[in-house]
Amino acid sequence: MKIGSKIVYPMHGAGTIVKIEQEDFFGERKEYCTVKVAQKEMTLKFPLDRRESLHIRNVSSMEKILDEISSHKPEEYIYSPNWNKRYQTTLDKMKTGSPSDMATVLVNLKSLENTKGLSSGERQLYHNAMDILASELMLIRDCDYDGAYEILEKHLEETLCEI
Repeated sequence: MKIGSKIVYPMHGAGTIVKIEQEDFFGERKEYCTVKVAQKEMTLKFPLDRRESLHIRNVSSMEKILDEISSHKPEEYIYSPNWNKRYQTTLDKMKTGSPSDMATVLVNLKSLENTKGLSSGERQLYHNAMDILASELMLIRDCDYDGAYEILEKHLEETLCEI
């Protein structure tokens, strides 16, 4: 990791590393990374030695993201009548931040929306997942949020039409 690297911070989105510095943390020197999130007016800071446990990863490629969306089909749990179980399973997938899990979340929630509608909590998860992947596409394609969101939405619709 170095200044200028593009990374994804699960549940917050993709951003660019703007600073790496050492700080004192209860008498111990630790290296911290500061990230400017692409889609939001937000700056995040995390200790570099916690990168793996926070599931922070490098930005993917557009092809990988779109291929992941194309390759997923709605999973059984999404049609469960137990709203709480659907919500928790979806949230757990989002916390990993992997392109595969984010694609699964989008396909599952969009499919559920098309068949019976989303609760307000599930709608919020859907928009969060779209925001996270859109921020990643913003960095990949060097485009604005609306353009990235539109790419994802169009690809998602095409994928669900094929199922």
